[in-house]
Amino acid sequence: MRTGNFTFSKPTAFVHVNIIPMDEECVLGDQTVIVQDGRIQQIGAASSTEIPAEARRIDSTGKYLIPALADMHIHLEGSAWNIMFPPESYYSNDDLDFEKILYPYLANGIATAQVMSALPEHIPLRDRINRGEVAGPRLILNRMIDGPGQTWPPPINTWEETPSEARQAVLEAEQAGYDGMKVYSFLSPECYHAILTTAQEISMPVSGHIPDALSVEEIIAAGQNLIAHSEEVMKRAQGNFDPQRIDYFAGIIASSDTWVTPTLTTSRKILAIFDDLQGELSKPEIRTLHPMALGIWSYLSENIYLKIPPEHQQAIREGFESFQLPFTKALQDKGVKLMTGTDALIPTNIPGFSIHDELVELVGTGLTPYEALKASTTHPMEYLGELDDAGSINIGKRADLVLLEANPLEDISSTRLIDGVMIWGRWYTRSDLDMMLEEVALANKKR
Repeated sequence: MRTGNFTFSKPTAFVHVNIIPMDEECVLGDQTVIVQDGRIQQIGAASSTEIPAEARRIDSTGKYLIPALADMHIHLEGSAWNIMFPPESYYSNDDLDFEKILYPYLANGIATAQVMSALPEHIPLRDRINRGEVAGPRLILNRMIDGPGQTWPPPINTWEETPSEARQAVLEAEQAGYDGMKVYSFLSPECYHAILTTAQEISMPVSGHIPDALSVEEIIAAGQNLIAHSEEVMKRAQGNFDPQRIDYFAGIIASSDTWVTPTLTTSRKILAIFDDLQGELSKPEIRTLHPMALGIWSYLSENIYLKIPPEHQQAIREGFESFQLPFTKALQDKGVKLMTGTDALIPTNIPGFSIHDELVELVGTGLTPYEALKASTTHPMEYLGELDDAGSINIGKRADLVLLEANPLEDISSTRLIDGVMIWGRWYTRSDLDMMLEEVALANKKR
């Protein structure tokens, strides 16, 4: 299923639709939305809005239209991940059909996905998606960089030992076409500051972990754009999960321009590995998971998560429940901009489908459904500097839209009830989406 290009001769009209525009908390009932050439051309009451005679009409009676979602923390298969497999089981480029790998994101209403360990082959993939040659969410590509000798070895990661090497790595990543840098846990302070300084010189955003050698206060002062996990801040609490400590960390982040992806579903799924791994692996959505991803899950589970002793498992559980959840609510209350991120490719976090798990987790901390939806619609576009062009339903904006069977402001789990998805004006019916997922499952079964 190819997208071709983004110019279409006939307009599309969503008729009798309820709009959740996301520029304010409301429902605009019984509206008509007209899309032409990938843009929202007209919005008005269904009773008075004239629909072009040649338009494709989508009867949306009783349904709800929201902006498309964003997953701002994913990992994507690629040749570098072969380091986890014996040579006889390596996956070639021909084995990695990225269009099918990305179908589950489209099928779950995701129009934007930020890759946090991007690889060279993802750059032409991103460009082909942008040209309309491949169906998939728009990709934001971050090259990962870390100190040497620890986790995620090259070529998944870039290991740099000196500030000059770190600076050169940033310049080379920008020249290669990456969109940003992801800092990891074992960078020295000197290398970290070289990365931040160089990235700021070339207006390249920096996201990721809080390196072990630095504090929350230091990375805030350095201007790191995004903290990739609430767990990263939890580590700095050193087991002190008192409300005052949580409030302190939320406060210093709120005093900055740093964004946060809580990635609560990441921690939830790690706990699920401890509690019921086989149950997680029996979910029907697993059939959409590429065999390489399933192999990565197996490797990480067997070599990392299942080797964690019971007392450390309990510490992870306590930290999640006593710090990460209330900390996320404290961030929201203090005005920190949150975004949805799932860390897909972490075991049992199913690509595409897990975005709905993260929305449920956010509401579970005490956010309203509207606040959770902002973290997946308007906030990501604001972070990317594109709020004037996307992230809400307004005339002139990109037609990245999801049609739902029920109102997500009443029950956030309604984001799973997708009737259809529009990406850059290309409309995928529920039948189209089901066919895409079935195509993925059949291809995976043959591998």
